[in-house]
Amino acid sequence: MKREVIDILERIKNLYLTGLLSGFVIYPTILSTSKLYPNMIRKQAVIRSIKPKTNKQPQVLSTLLLCSSLNKGERYFSVCSGCHSVGEGGTHKLGPNLWSVVFRSIAGCSNYVYSPALIKLSNLKWTLNNLNKFIKHPSSFVNGTYMNFSGIKDPIERMDILRYLIYNSFEPLSFNRFKFN
Repeated sequence: MKREVIDILERIKNLYLTGLLSGFVIYPTILSTSKLYPNMIRKQAVIRSIKPKTNKQPQVLSTLLLCSSLNKGERYFSVCSGCHSVGEGGTHKLGPNLWSVVFRSIAGCSNYVYSPALIKLSNLKWTLNNLNKFIKHPSSFVNGTYMNFSGIKDPIERMDILRYLIYNSFEPLSFNRFKFN
């Protein structure tokens, strides 16, 4: 029994040392030049920060949507449920009913009074991209909206809410066909 414990501890020590060494192998310039040439490291950091950044947000959002949780979306939607109902045939509250909102026309609910700013966008649809931007910060998406809400900054929470909204429709659609632009 004592020998088994010693073997386990020896393996843990070897794994730790392997991880430590792999860090040295991956970042050799930091070890070899950081003390000898500290200005060179700073210049490299400046050069890296000037590189143009590619917009990987659509890919990230699609991945987050695929990994999103319906249960968490329902929980996060509770923030919205004070003003919006989501049931089929549900009544409008302070905000419109959001049943089957995905791919519906913006300002497309009957018997609801929308802001003039949203009515101007009524030729557009509530795509996932538009819903994502609106949920993130409503007044940035539509300047002049009646919706007095600061938005949800966390993209994971927004994707969970989008999954919940997709689920609450006449015919929930497959996530594979959804794309962010």
